[in-house]
Amino acid sequence: MSFVITLYVREGIVMASDSRLTLNIKKKDPQSPVHVAVSQSDSNYKTFRTPHNIGISAFGAADIDGSPISGYVENFINQHCQSARTSIKEVADNILNFFSKFSRTPDCGFHVAGYSREGNQLNQEVWHVLVKKNLVKPLNKNSKPGASWAGEGDILARLLQPTYLKDRQGNFIQQPTYQVPWQFFTLQDAIDFAVYAVRTTIDSIRFQPRPKTVGGPIDVLVLKPEDSFWVKRKELHV
Repeated sequence: MSFVITLYVREGIVMASDSRLTLNIKKKDPQSPVHVAVSQSDSNYKTFRTPHNIGISAFGAADIDGSPISGYVENFINQHCQSARTSIKEVADNILNFFSKFSRTPDCGFHVAGYSREGNQLNQEVWHVLVKKNLVKPLNKNSKPGASWAGEGDILARLLQPTYLKDRQGNFIQQPTYQVPWQFFTLQDAIDFAVYAVRTTIDSIRFQPRPKTVGGPIDVLVLKPEDSFWVKRKELHV
């Protein structure tokens, strides 16, 4: 599993992800079947940039036929994302077709984001792709600033959603809820929130009795109308 987040604010788009590759092993014991999640690597790439400033983040199943999915995403970019005329929606459709052709359809998904041109105007586009469900849908359909995340999203959802306490009479009392004002986010705010979201998920999972499926360095990609750049990116080293 993974945690990826994409924020779309007035100044740009921010995409962030963790780096953990987890192996899921099911021990076949008729008396007490055990599901074991083993952290195999903390150097897996989940966010990618195409030559023409389109961002792709992967979540869900981290391998195909025993190989990390990152290599397949890079192959997809080399084969289908070299033309500047390829639209963001076409990239989303193509990535669905690409990963649907394996003998066993991987249970993975993607965020695909960037800017499309309409006349003299550049518009933000963020698409959600779910391979097993054969689904491609827009995430910022109303063009309003916001954020979307996928993977192990329960921790962040609990922090942002309204909460209730049960009193002695059995009544549920709503606690104060403070909505995040996405519309006022600067690009730096979006970067800070993306890192906060991934880091909080990593730190919470560390202390919870659950599989440690999110971890490692955080990669952060920024997409601007005419440019893109890495704020944080793992590098190979010795």
